[in-house]
Amino acid sequence: MTLTIKNIHKNPAYPKLQECIAGDMFDDLLPKLMLSTDGSIFQKLPAAVVYPRTVDDVLNTVRFAQKHGLAIHSRGAGSGLCGSAIGDGIVLDFSKYMNRLIYLNVDEKLFTCQPGFRLGELEKTLAGHGLFFPPDPSSGEYATFGGMYGTNASGAHSVKYGNVADYIADAQIVFSDGTITTLSHIADTAYDQLSANLKKLFQLYKTDADKIQKAYPPTRFNTAGYNLRKLVCNRKLHLHRLLAGSEGTLGIVTQLTFRLLPKPAYNSLVVAYMDDIVASARAVQDILPSAPSGIEVMDKSLLRLARSQNARLRKAIPANTDNVLLIEFDAFEQSECIELAAAARNLLQIRGYTKNVHTAVADDEKTAFWAVRKAAVPILYKLKGEKKILALIEDAAVPTDRLVEYFEGVYLIMNRHDVEFVTYGHIAKGLLHTRPLLNLKARHDVALLRTIADELYELVHGLNGSVSGEHGDGRLRSPYIKRQYPKIYDLFIQTKALLDPHGTLNPEIITHHDPDQMKKNLRYGPDYISHPLKARLLNWPEGACREIEKCHGCSKCTTVTTATRMCPVYKITRDQAAAPKAKANILRALISGQIHSDALYETAFQQILCQCVNCGSCSLECPSGVNIPKMVLEARSEYAARFGTPLRHRFLTDVEAFARPIHKFSSSLTPIMNLSFTRKITERLTGISAQRNLVAFAPVSLKDSLAATQTEVRTPCRQSGVQTSVCHKTQGKIKILYFAGCYASYIQPAIGRAAIKVLSNMNMAVHVPEQHCCGLPMLSKGMVPQARQKIITNLKKWGVLAEQADYIVVTCSSCGYALMKEWQYLQDSPDIEMIRQKTIHITRLINIYFDRLKLRPGKFLPKLAYHAPCHLRIQPDADCSFTLLARPDGADVQDLKGNCCGMAGSWGMTAQHYHLSKTIGADMISKLNRSPAAVGVTDCPTCRIQMEQFSDKPIKHPIEIIADLFYLS
Repeated sequence: MTLTIKNIHKNPAYPKLQECIAGDMFDDLLPKLMLSTDGSIFQKLPAAVVYPRTVDDVLNTVRFAQKHGLAIHSRGAGSGLCGSAIGDGIVLDFSKYMNRLIYLNVDEKLFTCQPGFRLGELEKTLAGHGLFFPPDPSSGEYATFGGMYGTNASGAHSVKYGNVADYIADAQIVFSDGTITTLSHIADTAYDQLSANLKKLFQLYKTDADKIQKAYPPTRFNTAGYNLRKLVCNRKLHLHRLLAGSEGTLGIVTQLTFRLLPKPAYNSLVVAYMDDIVASARAVQDILPSAPSGIEVMDKSLLRLARSQNARLRKAIPANTDNVLLIEFDAFEQSECIELAAAARNLLQIRGYTKNVHTAVADDEKTAFWAVRKAAVPILYKLKGEKKILALIEDAAVPTDRLVEYFEGVYLIMNRHDVEFVTYGHIAKGLLHTRPLLNLKARHDVALLRTIADELYELVHGLNGSVSGEHGDGRLRSPYIKRQYPKIYDLFIQTKALLDPHGTLNPEIITHHDPDQMKKNLRYGPDYISHPLKARLLNWPEGACREIEKCHGCSKCTTVTTATRMCPVYKITRDQAAAPKAKANILRALISGQIHSDALYETAFQQILCQCVNCGSCSLECPSGVNIPKMVLEARSEYAARFGTPLRHRFLTDVEAFARPIHKFSSSLTPIMNLSFTRKITERLTGISAQRNLVAFAPVSLKDSLAATQTEVRTPCRQSGVQTSVCHKTQGKIKILYFAGCYASYIQPAIGRAAIKVLSNMNMAVHVPEQHCCGLPMLSKGMVPQARQKIITNLKKWGVLAEQADYIVVTCSSCGYALMKEWQYLQDSPDIEMIRQKTIHITRLINIYFDRLKLRPGKFLPKLAYHAPCHLRIQPDADCSFTLLARPDGADVQDLKGNCCGMAGSWGMTAQHYHLSKTIGADMISKLNRSPAAVGVTDCPTCRIQMEQFSDKPIKHPIEIIADLFYLS
């Protein structure tokens, strides 16, 4: 059924729910679509979405759900792989508001947080305290503690440090009957004081304690079903481990207290290139007694695919390697780490497992080896074609002494069905992440889901293993719980009935037995059909639909620390609509017909798209490489094509149109434009915030300042035979076409003059032809015809200068982004490809030819604080400016390593976005102001505007620093 945003049926009772909660409630289609998926292969449209602010909000939502017969599905980051954070009831999302660290006691090694607080945030808070939270799932930077407790997460180091359940001290729980209590209160309550249902739970355990103990497989890592073991200790009821891994089916966690451990100060890494997987399995058995903190394996299936897709990995991984073992040790003394690593290395060599083994103790060595592991898996998400690596059977765990049989069995199953796959994971735990490559749009491959899962279950069961090792059950593995625990499954049913008698809490998980569940409610499926957006104003060589469908929902784009840049708006607002994955969800709904194609033109849809500021960070940092900004530009452009462009957008995007005629009068106009009255009028007319510092044009433009050295140049031009243009030209062997951009042309010509001065003195022939705006500002507002015209005009003015040039040099990072990437969105031609290949940021060029520069003797080097612009970070050699600034002897450059500056071109200039822009940039600005540096440095014009407004330090472009530091003969 195709729905539109307006005609979807709404429950008239939902407004009453909003009235009794302080948080947000949505029953509109788009907010529900945004939370209809998680990191799994499934999709379910919820009845409503609630973002609670308080525990009372949770209680009121539970009561509302009970009254109206609705289920509740608790959700954290939505990064789970099994489909346990979605459902057709009310999704209760804790990530937006209930995400605070409440209490940290370093001395007692305890912290208390709300369920939406993220592990990455804790690690940042604990820096310098010598403490850590040991469980470290791969999604840890963005995973929430509520979600981690719900799945009883672990990670690479759990072989030594255990699971989340091992560190829970207390939790506040809301049960489905509307009661609220804590785990510690229950544990402190005598049997005769317990509520009736908890007394029955107590008796359930006492009656079947022996049967319960014997029912679980002899593997240490098992999150399948409910953990009923040790439910009663010293005649007290302990629910700590029962609720860990229960995936929100027994209670809703609203506050958690965890224990911390002292963090070992040292670690070492042994990297072993192995000849066969059997040897690796046996080697693990020999190494485990030395208590490694973790052992990871990358098998030949993963290595083969990774090497085929990435030249760097081909170079890093020897061609004949069957698998790689990464063996890590940690300790409080460095000598112990070194000894443990040496012993492991000797063991591997002496017992004949491998001769190709390396020990890394230094941080840079370890980082280099771990980079291979971290790079390999994300590359697989970027595989072209319809087949994708799927989280289907990636969580089984077996006793480590059965690893050889397990490996052999996995290979046998996959090869029998002729399915390509990858295997990697925590081999020291007996836990492998096996991921088949399947096309879920193909009926045959969908049918294989159950076939492969059934066969793997039989293999794991025969090896006394568990079908769920650390990721939980969800919709993928709940069908196997009854088969995993035939003797106590009825006790699971009773436990669920005692704590959730009406089946309100995540009812389709764990105790819901449907053998075909993993084939239902798929995000894709045999009946899935997609149609491209109507107009398609941009070029999509691989297809717009395929780009939208790349998103696999991992939630990395919701990281809130500086571990990633994406998404600057989400980091501050925690609004799901700002998350790149949310945009992928609604766009996929659009192309697949879940919502009518005209929904694109509705205000609600465009408001979500407007939360993308085209910083480009998500396209760089997304494991699947999803180009969300380009999708948004397409949708925004189609909207503009139908409804036109507001006048204020034209003011904001065409700096050049105003600069050319009025820059000479800037000295006279600036005092007038700075008047409070004028600023308010300007805000009304243009949307530019009255609180923004005036960005004045320079009285003498770059073109004017070069007038004395300009010559008329006649160059061949494909469009008109011969093009006559005015061009500044210097002498040299390397030919440069310098594209200054609007900022260096009209606002800060000193940047352009510095660039020409440096390049000329490096014996380069610098050509500065007639040029116009790169078009990026227009494209960001959906003004495709205007942006395309800028390209055409520039190419016409340049003639064959671009073809003759060795490099097209930019000083503006956004201009570089436009020429290297966005011009291809607008025009597909050999000229555009040539421009892309030749465009280079100026500091990267100088690094290549650095030996042509000479230091000025005795020149004083100021301390510098450098901010990397978002648009430079997504270009080749993204660290080129910092690298260049740090090269001179005596250089003292601090990398601010902050988030986005918050300006995002003209976005942050507007009154509508001024305060949010300031908040986004606050982290970087704070670091700049605290820095001992005398000068702030950045390559981006709008970053510079933000830094100049909120810092008292002078702000320079790197080329201005270089021009001043070096002796230019």
